[in-house]
Amino acid sequence: MMLNMAGGVLMGRIVAPATLGLFNGIGLVQGYAPFLQLGILNGLNRELPYYVGKGDRQRVEGLAAAAQAWALAVGGVVCLALLGIAGWQLALGKMWLAAGWFTNAILALFLFYTTTYLQCTYRTAHDFSRLAWVTVVQSLVGLALLGLVAWLNFYGLCLRALLTGAIGTAILFLWRPVRVGPKWNAGHLKHLLVIGAPIFGVGMLYSWWTVINSTLVLKFAGVEGMGLYAMVSMASSAMELLPSAVCQVVYPRMAEQFGRSHNLDELLRPAWKPMLVTAAGLIPVIAGAWWLVGPVVRLVVPAYAAAVPAMQWGLLTSIVASFGPVCNVFNVIRRQDLYVVAILLGMAASGGSLMWLIRNGVSLVAFPQAMLIGRVVFMLLCYIFIMRMRHREQDRNTVAK
Repeated sequence: MMLNMAGGVLMGRIVAPATLGLFNGIGLVQGYAPFLQLGILNGLNRELPYYVGKGDRQRVEGLAAAAQAWALAVGGVVCLALLGIAGWQLALGKMWLAAGWFTNAILALFLFYTTTYLQCTYRTAHDFSRLAWVTVVQSLVGLALLGLVAWLNFYGLCLRALLTGAIGTAILFLWRPVRVGPKWNAGHLKHLLVIGAPIFGVGMLYSWWTVINSTLVLKFAGVEGMGLYAMVSMASSAMELLPSAVCQVVYPRMAEQFGRSHNLDELLRPAWKPMLVTAAGLIPVIAGAWWLVGPVVRLVVPAYAAAVPAMQWGLLTSIVASFGPVCNVFNVIRRQDLYVVAILLGMAASGGSLMWLIRNGVSLVAFPQAMLIGRVVFMLLCYIFIMRMRHREQDRNTVAK
């Protein structure tokens, strides 16, 4: 988390807001592209720990091989499409745009193969410690490669993203716990689609919430505002790294537990303690960061000083995110309908708040404030739905006895 924040601050020292805004604007395609995998890889994320809990290793390897083939196929298609856009920009003589689209074409392969396939196969405590090291290595590499950015400006941003992604992919491949090759299997893919499509739908809806927010920044604040908002995204994503990691660890444990017991209280048990410890630990960290971010930014990257109030508000979303691990229950027990309701109402609260906050003029701070309001609404609804499900299960068990 600290490495990411240091890298983001130093990036602001090197790159002008408009340049960073252009690079991040092209990179929005990475937020929309995962839609094309249709949920098959989300199905793998749920089914691997479930069948590990059942002790069916053959099923685990078969599903992983089929999902790997799908990830490579979809990633290849997206890569070719983005290479076409890069070639068109090159023909028009727009060299920065051509380089940006070429970079995102290669990153699309990493997105589908590395992020959505390889990381899904890391499901045990030992695997997660390795994932942590990969994250640290990538952060160190990204920090070291800032020299390329200082030297090559926009092209340096492109090379830094490519090299960081390539190194992370190489390490994850060497350490992969499920050592199978890609193998097309229509039966396995159909199974993963049936399981994963609802998970995928709510997952994409939730991830698009952030992407849509960034798109609105680009629309209302322009490239300059998008560049300034990169500092906000850096601060919030760095703080949300810990809650995200906890959620990633807890999810397969919950699925594995459900495979053994099919009991809601037992399913929720692995989430409570790490969730509460994370929330308690983040409060003093965020309090300190709130007061430090202003002086640090104004001293180190004065060109981004206008982003300081928005950065401070962006830090607060990680507190809400720290209460998120129990929300995995909706995907484990396949009650995505409730999850969709919570997300949509949260998005509506966020959108409505944003329109009210910018009614007298666009201000960068309005975007994280609106996002925070929406996330609080979303989380409250999730907990209400979970408590209702627990009460209903307890009533059924009482009647059965």
